Amino acid sequence: MLKTRHLFKVTSSIFSSFKRTLTMSAELRSLHVLPNETPVCSLDCKTAFETLTEKERLYAHHLSKASYDGSLAVFLQVSPEAAGLFVVFHRLFATESVESLKKKALGNGWTEEEFAAFLVYVAGFYNNSGNYKGFGDSKIVPGVSTEKITSLVTASDAVSKYPELLSTYHAIEQLICSLQQRELQLGFCQSGITTYHCESVTKEDAQFIDRFCKEHNIETWNTRLFKDTEKRNGKTVFRIVNASSITEGWREEEFEEAIVVVERGDYSPLMARAAESLRKAKDFAANDNQVQMLDKYVNHFTTGDLNDHKDGSRFWIKDQNPAKFKVLVDRAEELLERMPWGKAYEKDRFLKPDFTALDVISFAGSGIPAGINIPNYDEIRQNEGFKNVSLSNVISATPKQKMNFLDEGDEDLMFKYHKDSFEVQVGLHELLGHGSGKLFQRNADGTFNFDQDTTNILDGEKITTWYEQGETWGSKFGALSGPYEECRAEAVGYVLCCDEDILKIFGYEGELGQTVKYVNWLSEIRAGLMALEFYNADLQKWGQAHCYARYVLTQVCLEAGQEFVTIEEVTGEDGKPDLKFKLDQNKIDSVGKPAVREFLKKLQHYKTTGDAAGGTALFEGYGKVTEKELVWRNICITRRKPRRLFVQANTRLNGEKNAELVTYPETFEGIIASFVERYDSAAIDDLELCWKEQKKWWPTAFGKH
Repeated sequence: MLKTRHLFKVTSSIFSSFKRTLTMSAELRSLHVLPNETPVCSLDCKTAFETLTEKERLYAHHLSKASYDGSLAVFLQVSPEAAGLFVVFHRLFATESVESLKKKALGNGWTEEEFAAFLVYVAGFYNNSGNYKGFGDSKIVPGVSTEKITSLVTASDAVSKYPELLSTYHAIEQLICSLQQRELQLGFCQSGITTYHCESVTKEDAQFIDRFCKEHNIETWNTRLFKDTEKRNGKTVFRIVNASSITEGWREEEFEEAIVVVERGDYSPLMARAAESLRKAKDFAANDNQVQMLDKYVNHFTTGDLNDHKDGSRFWIKDQNPAKFKVLVDRAEELLERMPWGKAYEKDRFLKPDFTALDVISFAGSGIPAGINIPNYDEIRQNEGFKNVSLSNVISATPKQKMNFLDEGDEDLMFKYHKDSFEVQVGLHELLGHGSGKLFQRNADGTFNFDQDTTNILDGEKITTWYEQGETWGSKFGALSGPYEECRAEAVGYVLCCDEDILKIFGYEGELGQTVKYVNWLSEIRAGLMALEFYNADLQKWGQAHCYARYVLTQVCLEAGQEFVTIEEVTGEDGKPDLKFKLDQNKIDSVGKPAVREFLKKLQHYKTTGDAAGGTALFEGYGKVTEKELVWRNICITRRKPRRLFVQANTRLNGEKNAELVTYPETFEGIIASFVERYDSAAIDDLELCWKEQKKWWPTAFGKH
């Protein structure tokens, strides 16, 4: 009897454990599946395109084609399977209509919901330039089983048209839905998935190559790192591979206890396609500056020489047009004096950038931002200038969804004024956020670019840290440099949007201006709460730079106290856990602004002086997620709303002297059709060739295939 009772307990325990495992597995998978109700928004540029001259339309067409062809390389940089998956999807939908594929799927036992989930997955895959989210870095898996996808691919017309399609598909088949621990998110070495490095590269290897690159003044913006499986003469062989169309021209040397080969030809056929379209664009350039810019970019994609890309960027920042925010640009130098760090920490001379609001026709990459501040090269931004672009048709493309955690009054204000407040935040973030601040550096001749009598703005002591030759902001702060810089720029927007004269520049005065300011703070700090969705609790790691940045600022505002920001755990109308988020509008200037301003001063000090240790301690201290925030995170995840997907137009030639715009419906089918029509079969052949050549670097992923 005792044995029977014991057996029952064991069996019951195993069954309960099995149920928990199934539940956890279902919950985990739900975090990685894009919901069927994911909204689709059009990147509407029809009116803007119609205002262009024939010459400008042709110029835009060739630049768009260069961007899209070059962006195929992104699929090779995300995961071992992404490029192969792109090949399969393109050939599947280029050969057969969605209606025909749906009929076959339903005939093979699919449900309507499963086929809809498959379309969402493909559309999301295209939008994110791979099977990992561009915003959040977590893996995307389909809401339908691998077995059913296999049955559809096998039954498709594409299999008979492309004899090798099944071989390509079977190589990636088991990776599509897999959610092993390392596969959950992007990351280096064993912390996640990346194809910037081959799978055998360790953290120590990466540090070794960093030393090599620093000693040889090599910047790694357009490179990947591979390690040979076999040693040569007892020494490990590393390969730093530059993206370029030409493959000849390489060098190698022994460094420390290894051999380092620097070579060309990564993504070679894709770089050739991009360079060719840029050459064609030259015929329709508006001025000599644009011609010289394109020449440099063509040379860069041909040879892989980063200096050509930098020179192209230099010509680009000179190619200026009347700015929508001309007053903001003209007053920028004066407004920078309001920053909490003083003149010594600011650039010696503010280089007025071009600040334009425009409708973007094509944006190729893993996500479309609301604004950009480029180029990213520190030496150009600090000494020569930069450009700010606010992407108006991105800001205006907002699906109307219920906004979590707000009362009805705040929700109404968000719906009405979010576009206005976001335009203010983007403008200040890009121009005066990313465009501000100096880096203290030791020059090649041993002199400094700052007065050594300058005192530390935090404690009044002597400056003891700076950037040495070969060191950059990115190399010193590493992976933290992205979220840290986004946080700094966001904080600038928070602080400066409180000034009435700045709001007036954007066209908001009086009561309207105060409402826009309130909605900006409300939107941004609430976003910091919802950012918890993108925190990986198991790895204790943030997966998205902007999310990490906003969460840190939310913590700064919570720390300010005085009930300026309150987050209350409540029970929702559906009986499930919910949150109530409130921000006291009357305390923005008296509590919120001083707290963020003081934090901004600290951020700038550590960045300016290159004090990575101090900056890391500060930032990670505010970025901690405790048990309380983990409860909030679970609620955020349970109630999360799907992010929008964009459907972009294509341009195509209509004769030799005309380019026209092709638009698509705001549906998953529309996104798929836009990608299918964007690339010809030759481009897919080139992508597949690159993918097959690099498979050897990820033997674990493809070892069974």
